[in-house]
Amino acid sequence: MKVFYFLCFIFTLFGCQPLSQIRSEDLLTAVGTASISAQVGSTQEEKQFKAMRASKLEAYKELSEQIYGLRVSGSIDVDDQRLSNDRTNGAVDGIIRGAELVSSYVVGDSYITELKLNLRKMERMKQYGEAFHVPQDNTVLF
Repeated sequence: MKVFYFLCFIFTLFGCQPLSQIRSEDLLTAVGTASISAQVGSTQEEKQFKAMRASKLEAYKELSEQIYGLRVSGSIDVDDQRLSNDRTNGAVDGIIRGAELVSSYVVGDSYITELKLNLRKMERMKQYGEAFHVPQDNTVLF
C-alpha cells in the first residue's frame, strides 16, 4: 500500500512539470523590410541606402510594438444611412535601447534588416540616462 501512495506521489510530481522548457532569455527579434525601387533617388545606390534606413526603422517599430503595444483608433461616419467614411489609425511610441543588428541584406527588390533585443539589457540601460520627447514641429530644445 505504501508503494501505491509513493507511486501516486511521484506521478503527481512529474505531472506538475511543464511539457516544454521555458526560455530563460528575454530575447525579442524583429524584421524590417523596404522596397528599393519605391525609394526616391537619382542612383541605384542612393535608393538602396534609403531602403536600408527604412528597413532598419521598420524593424525598430516592430520591436516597439512587441514591447509597448500598438495604439489603434478608429472612426466611422454614416451619412443618410450610408457609410461615408471609415478610418482606422495605428500608432506606436516607445524607446528601444540596446537592440543589436543581427543581419542586413538584399532579397530581390527588398532590403531586409533583422534586429534582436535582450529585454534585461534594455532594462539595465534605462539607468544610464533619461529620454526626452522629440518635437514634431522641428523646434530645437536646449
